[in-house]
Amino acid sequence: MRRQKLDIPLNKIAEEMEDIAGIRIMCQFVEDIYRVVQLIRQRDGKDLKIVYEKDYVKNKKESGYRSYHIIIKYPVQTADGEVEILAEIQIRTLAMNFWATVEHSLNYKYKQSIPAEIKDRLKRAAELAFLLDEEMSEIKEEIIEAQKMFEEKSSIISDILDNIITLYSLGKISESTDYQDRFNRLLESGDIIEFKNLLDELKRRYSNTD
Repeated sequence: MRRQKLDIPLNKIAEEMEDIAGIRIMCQFVEDIYRVVQLIRQRDGKDLKIVYEKDYVKNKKESGYRSYHIIIKYPVQTADGEVEILAEIQIRTLAMNFWATVEHSLNYKYKQSIPAEIKDRLKRAAELAFLLDEEMSEIKEEIIEAQKMFEEKSSIISDILDNIITLYSLGKISESTDYQDRFNRLLESGDIIEFKNLLDELKRRYSNTD
């Protein structure tokens, strides 16, 4: 279907169809998009060749669509030997991707003829999505710190549970039950320091059972 719309002969697909293959990369923050772009540029001339780039993040489409596109040539192995095909890399934020997915669904529903009222609302939604991205960038350091704390706490909790299970398997049923009760109370209002203290205590108790 796509080949017929673009009127590309079968023997020219690899040379002329830009998205016969592709990948989409989602980033947390807008500035991360350009870091990814820079990383891809560093590979140019090595295992891929950049044909051209389209920055729809800074230069959005009329519809409100935002994303960064890089068209590359990439070597693939075929039955006839190695050939270079065109591929598209799309880099966008989660908010941009959500909007683009919705727009794609509406284009499918209305067969590329979205009503004007819905188009206008989509444009407003695109601006709100980008405003969200900008606000998230403003508090980026806070978000990253919170994510690191969450990951650290999750790791500590996992270690605590492993140690409680180990104590139970060693026949220390009363002690493991006591630690489980303390752990359950921490889950309600404990901070990361208290979880760390409980883990350290468990590790010392487990080492004394060796």
